[in-house]
Amino acid sequence: MKRLLMLAALTLGSLGLAGGTEPGPLTQALTLDFGGQPTRAELLRPAGTTPAPLVLLVQGTGPEDLNGSFQSYGGLVQGSLGTLAQTLARQGFAVMRFDKRYAAATFDPKTAQVAQESYAKLTLQDLLADAKTALETAKKQPGIDAEQVLIYGWSEGSVVAAALAQAAGAQGLIVQGPVVRPFADAFAHQFERVGLKYLEPYAPDGQIDLKGVVASLYGPGSALARTQGQFLLAPDSTPQVPRLSTVLDTNGDGQIDLRGEALPMVQAFFTQSVAQSPLYAPATTLPTLGELAPKLKMPVLILQGENDGNIDPADARELDAALAAAGNTEHTLKLYPGLGHSLGPAADITKDEFAPMAGGPMNDMAAWLRAHTR
Repeated sequence: MKRLLMLAALTLGSLGLAGGTEPGPLTQALTLDFGGQPTRAELLRPAGTTPAPLVLLVQGTGPEDLNGSFQSYGGLVQGSLGTLAQTLARQGFAVMRFDKRYAAATFDPKTAQVAQESYAKLTLQDLLADAKTALETAKKQPGIDAEQVLIYGWSEGSVVAAALAQAAGAQGLIVQGPVVRPFADAFAHQFERVGLKYLEPYAPDGQIDLKGVVASLYGPGSALARTQGQFLLAPDSTPQVPRLSTVLDTNGDGQIDLRGEALPMVQAFFTQSVAQSPLYAPATTLPTLGELAPKLKMPVLILQGENDGNIDPADARELDAALAAAGNTEHTLKLYPGLGHSLGPAADITKDEFAPMAGGPMNDMAAWLRAHTR
């Protein structure tokens, strides 16, 4: 078992209520050893002497901190897992969350590049081992009912959460914006579903030229949508001297047919790049929810924004159907109109900016957890 560095400090907050005060959740700071990297974690639990059911939160893609915050091309994106943890803890659950390995260093410009490079060498098996360390540490803390464990995973974290829930015999699994398709298909589908929709206004009759590609990079869309135009530029293109990809412009007419030329090549690119990625290569990856669905016999809650720019809501419906087909009678699908990948407001799939999670999904999670614990 990994050596655990547990530097714990308990603090007691309070929640102001009309007519008096009520003790708020206890906060326990922990330091975990993730592959030799000291990593921050935090356990919230209700005040009182009754052991509380444990919920482990597993965040999404990339080196995110314990709140699900991360550095993006446009700057810091604030996550909502801290708010979610407080919401669940105030309703009777212990909640464990943690920085992903190397995450803390990505927020410091002096260490960000090295941290990002180190993170890029990790595998999903590494991330699963880290999540298991966090879970086993939390189960040993005072005030925890270690017999009642439920695991939440967001986006790529849904794959880690599902694998851990299966291995640990968890009492329940919550997945938000789950990865259901194979990873290469999921990334290619983002380009087909979000990229093409975003790029089409810049492409008369489905043909986009260099001027249209450059304009799309600065258009009114999400960070994900705006980066789709990068696929259409040559490898040696620069902001000062942009160049259209001659590989995608297969007939050399100075324009790229989005569906006839770009889409097949982008699909082939993801097939090749995923096979070479430490995270997603077949030898080191984890099964997606579509692959794992027949084996998931515990209760499953699926949360999906209908304006999710990363995951197609059709995939969440497919997962729900696969669970039913496999004989799982304890699965629930919650679809949220007007919400995006973070379950925050999103006007459109091309404008999904990871807004703070709305209160409705948090309350739905709490209600589902109460129904599946004793």
